[in-house]
Amino acid sequence: MEIIKLNGTRVKPNTIAAIGFFDGVHLAHKELINKTIEIGNKKNLEKAVITFDVHPKSILFDLEYLYLTPLEKKIEVFKEFDLDYIYVIEFTKEKASLHPLEFIETYLKDINIIVCGFDFKFGVRGSGNIKTLQADSRFKTIILSEVTYEGYKVGSTHIRDLLKSGQVDHVKEVLGDYYSVKGEVIHGAKKGRMIGYPTANVNTGDYLIPKRGVYVTLTKVKDIWYESMSSIGHNPTLNCSIDLSVESNIFNFDEEIYGEIIEVKFLKRLRDEIKFTSVEALISKIDHDKIDSLNFFRKLKE
Repeated sequence: MEIIKLNGTRVKPNTIAAIGFFDGVHLAHKELINKTIEIGNKKNLEKAVITFDVHPKSILFDLEYLYLTPLEKKIEVFKEFDLDYIYVIEFTKEKASLHPLEFIETYLKDINIIVCGFDFKFGVRGSGNIKTLQADSRFKTIILSEVTYEGYKVGSTHIRDLLKSGQVDHVKEVLGDYYSVKGEVIHGAKKGRMIGYPTANVNTGDYLIPKRGVYVTLTKVKDIWYESMSSIGHNPTLNCSIDLSVESNIFNFDEEIYGEIIEVKFLKRLRDEIKFTSVEALISKIDHDKIDSLNFFRKLKE
């Protein structure tokens, strides 16, 4: 599989490609990619995805945009599929100003087949859509219908709503897996080890973080998944975090991992973040959190 940045180059001929932003690479996205692979194999075409490095809003409105899957993670998920190419359009204000027909001329005109969702838009102010693609006779356009689950459109917006409300246990149904974040383990205030619960403090970068609280999690260190519990918040009892932090207490683990890249997967939300009246009350509650987490894992294995 080859990763190609589309800077002044077009998608190669003899190619079928799924196109979209693919934030989350959720079940609807996976259906799109699998359809691309299925047709590509039948027609002996190169199989590809076309995506963008950043969300257009982050460039157009100079906004800090938080992702379900930042580009590095998105590519990691793409590599699980039988694809030949990953094309990445590096988004700029100049590229945002392209008329839909200019977008096609710049990137797509040599392609054989484009596969996209029913609501795909492109070009300046999203003025291009599936009808624009279908009107171009140089390639075939295949449109996939809306995918729903329990009455909701399977999409990044729904997943974001679930995460912001702490419903991480429902994310798996539309994402295809539990939600996770990756980042470097950084130095924190080290208050956790003082109360018997050392934590790995994760620099989550551009990831969208679920609602504040305590979660049952799995934490991946050096390709091994460990049972864990994690907190998202400001550590109000110990007053040691101005910025929002993601900290994982990894069970049966005692290694120095500062500087390591780890992944934290959120399985279930246990409770809200609470400011306790004493450190002793905090420790007692964390003791119960660990029991609840271990019971969760025990039931998961039954």
